[in-house]
Amino acid sequence: MNPKEQRKHFIESLYETLDQVVDPTPYIEITEGERLDVQFLDGKGNLPKPNTIEVTCLDMHIASLFFDDFNLLQEGITGVGKTYTADALSETVFGFGSHYTVRLGGGLLAASALEPFTATRLEDGIPKMRIDHDQCQKYGSLHIDEINRGDTQEVFQAVDGIIYHEGDVGYLRIPIPGTDRFKKLVVFASMNPADAQHSSALELDLAGENRFLKFTFPNGVEEAGASQLDKRAYQNLHDQFWDSFRKKTGMKGTWRDLYPLVADPETVKAELHHDAREFIDVALGYVSKDPIEVAKRNTDLLKSNGYVAWRTVNESNAAQRVREAQKNLKHGFVRRDLKKIHNFASLLGFIKGVKTGTYDTSVSLYDIAAGMGIVLESKKITGSKHGPALALVNIALHAYKRIRAGMGVPANIGIRELFWQAAMYAGHEQGFDAYNNTIIKGISNLNTQARGVTDKIILSRLAADLAVLGHFSNAYKSPIEKILRAPDPKVSIEEFRMLYEQKKAQASVYAHRLSFIQG
Repeated sequence: MNPKEQRKHFIESLYETLDQVVDPTPYIEITEGERLDVQFLDGKGNLPKPNTIEVTCLDMHIASLFFDDFNLLQEGITGVGKTYTADALSETVFGFGSHYTVRLGGGLLAASALEPFTATRLEDGIPKMRIDHDQCQKYGSLHIDEINRGDTQEVFQAVDGIIYHEGDVGYLRIPIPGTDRFKKLVVFASMNPADAQHSSALELDLAGENRFLKFTFPNGVEEAGASQLDKRAYQNLHDQFWDSFRKKTGMKGTWRDLYPLVADPETVKAELHHDAREFIDVALGYVSKDPIEVAKRNTDLLKSNGYVAWRTVNESNAAQRVREAQKNLKHGFVRRDLKKIHNFASLLGFIKGVKTGTYDTSVSLYDIAAGMGIVLESKKITGSKHGPALALVNIALHAYKRIRAGMGVPANIGIRELFWQAAMYAGHEQGFDAYNNTIIKGISNLNTQARGVTDKIILSRLAADLAVLGHFSNAYKSPIEKILRAPDPKVSIEEFRMLYEQKKAQASVYAHRLSFIQG
């Protein structure tokens, strides 16, 4: 049975088993159309609509089982079901004794995130704490409750899946049968919001938040009402689930044999198309940095390559509105956020495949935009309302799609990539001058007057990147002339990519602005 079929039966059996146990608290609703609309449902689901996917908290938990490079952090008030949901899922998949919940807190007797993986032994009559390597591979999941009240360094080790103590190293993982790879321990984390109602709770620092995909766990009790009374844990969840899965697939074994195989992250890799990667580049500065500064950076790159920038962003009400939306952010984007955007997009794409019954794991431009918006919302100061930060992403997406449509750019291809490949084909037919003139023409098409701050930011970024491409091309004119004489333009494109890989280290601006060449 292929991995997609295994995944399908695993997820179907899991939802069937948990149907009477976990209330499907609505988290967000994603509508794909001319605009992307991501609505925070706050526990209140809407009537179904075309091209719309509702994502529940349970959906997030189940999908996260298939990804090893991120962990979910649930933020919500006490009693909404954060611990209940995580523990019910863990009990179902891993069974009694194979998952662990630790509640952190202050004081001398506070629990430790490393508690499940260490043991105290007497050595020469003195108690010593040591890593228990059997325990490190015993559990399938760990739920760290009240994570913002524990020892940060211990939490980081558990989350990263590698613990250290007095020269010894423990790996929190289980082997994937038939491979030399391992499935990482699933880590769920929960915390109360650091607001006036939870005076003992603290905000996680930047290093803590960057290790998680944080989402708000809504309070759905008012909407669900008495229907929640029927949701209660049963004793045989684990056996019921795996019996159903084994019956559907004919596979044999315990959870240790089957779960790592079905949830192998190598089988759910989600690559980004060029339009999705390009959207990250053009939107990242717009949604988290002063638009005037972003435009100036792109203008400087154009000027340094001999172009007059016809598009500038001046002080205006539109620029001020962008800055107002950014005021609630605790900090801007950092390196880990790029991975989180991809991870959230992968998670949403995975859930969409489940909801539509295709079990496809591809990541679309919409998924990237939604992921960027959710990551941006998670950076907001506690207590600020949902919406304004995500709205910036939606505005950027709408502008980017409008620009693409106006240029007739095919799906899945970036605008920069399209201009570059057009230049390569022209150069293959008529030589380097035709190649270079096509790039210049592309810059002229992008470096024009535009209305609106968003269009100006996006177009200035694209034009500046092509200007960098022009500089690179003239710096390595001789080898590129030879490349353009290849018998097939597709061969020329691949050889150009090889040249870029060899030369991009000559300047960081090449590596940062020309990554679309990599393919």
